[in-house]
Amino acid sequence: MGVEVQLQSCEDTRMRTDLSVVLQGVDERAAIDPLTGRNKYHVHPLDFQGLFNRGSCTNSTLNDDSAQVVERLLGRMHSAPGGVREDHEARLKSLLHFPGQDRFEIFFGPSGSDLAYLPIAFARMLHPTRPIVNLLSCPEELGSGTLVAAEGRVFMNRNQFGEAMRPGTPLHPAAATKVLRFKARNEAGAINDHRGSIREAIAAHRDHAVIGSLVIGSKSGIEENVDFIEHVSDDVLWVVDLCQFRNSKRLVSKLLDFGCMIMVTGSKFYEAPPFCGAMLLPRSLVDRLAALDAGGAAMLRSVFARDDCPRSLPRIRQLLREHVGPGLLARWEAALAEMEAFDAIADDVTRGLINDWNAFLVRELSSRDAFELIPGQRITNPSIVSFRVRHGDRYLGKAELDGLFRRLVLGEHDGFRGYHRVSIGQPVNYGDRSFIRLAIGAHGLRDLLALPSESRYCNDLRLIELLEELANAPAAGP
Repeated sequence: MGVEVQLQSCEDTRMRTDLSVVLQGVDERAAIDPLTGRNKYHVHPLDFQGLFNRGSCTNSTLNDDSAQVVERLLGRMHSAPGGVREDHEARLKSLLHFPGQDRFEIFFGPSGSDLAYLPIAFARMLHPTRPIVNLLSCPEELGSGTLVAAEGRVFMNRNQFGEAMRPGTPLHPAAATKVLRFKARNEAGAINDHRGSIREAIAAHRDHAVIGSLVIGSKSGIEENVDFIEHVSDDVLWVVDLCQFRNSKRLVSKLLDFGCMIMVTGSKFYEAPPFCGAMLLPRSLVDRLAALDAGGAAMLRSVFARDDCPRSLPRIRQLLREHVGPGLLARWEAALAEMEAFDAIADDVTRGLINDWNAFLVRELSSRDAFELIPGQRITNPSIVSFRVRHGDRYLGKAELDGLFRRLVLGEHDGFRGYHRVSIGQPVNYGDRSFIRLAIGAHGLRDLLALPSESRYCNDLRLIELLEELANAPAAGP
């Protein structure tokens, strides 16, 4: 998987041997480049000592807590290898259900992008002869892999089985999907309201198998209004991208009420190493699919393993191959442990801390000439703060922000308490404008709670100061 980085814990050699399992079964986005010793997100999942994480995309590493969790899992898998996936399923259901509920099944996936193939396969099962149309909202704030997978095309160079794939080619002849895109923001940066245009598109495609792909938690934290779903009487296969997973189980329950499939990951808000995805399937959909011929799901064989599929869909499981992916299990173990630790903290405490962190960042960023918050900040998720960067009297474009980002995350920096490296969200385009993001995850919030209130945001302040220094540096110029 490429060169090894120089870890700084007292047990480096043992950790490199044991924890490298988290690198198994990933596609090239998270694979380690042998030239740089890092992945596409400019991190190495095992190199976490001294790293201050304020990233909002899939760029998390292990940390002191999750490293221990994965080590314990490896010992357990060595002595009793069976039952890990069943345990993960039970724990995720326990976290997302209210007491006494049993409302969904779980289809695990190598990444959130891979999950985008599931609605296409299910649409083909439900409507074998109809063309498929996918109504995709906020495309410019979704991952590049998801955009390709939504069309039924291959986005990765290799799958979780280690087999070579051909990016851009159809996943399967039956996977061809027409995609209509509904932009997240207009040219001025304001958030678009898609409800009317999506309903019009549904009415215009009644002879199609329609997939409605909505987003709650885009790269800048857009939380689309999905209440209109309950007023749409057409047979639409709704799927909500909740991959940032910065939401409560009340929202999960509401979406299940609407009959939505829900895409989640453990590698964004919950800061597990990339990648680990899961699709929550409402029971009403599971019952429909279980009664159908599964031939339309044959396209999934090159992406998913048998144990990824819930046992309540035996016909689909029979189409998939036997495969145990220890890397995916290890990454989900890290995610679930963080979910459980975060869930143990009272909701009002975590909600208050997120709002306080957001208010601090908004205040500090707004007070500096180098930054400008993007429009709609108050109606996006408060755990993500997105802003444009100025150099003198002009804004930095995408290429310049990419350069600033690399200088930030690839360098070592002083002035932080307990840290000397930084990870943040990668730059994003909207129209001819670009922004960067700071985001806080569950582990970061737990770390803040352990600090005295008077010095709680000292490292966030230093990060803003460092971004300002980089923005004003000559390298930020044209």
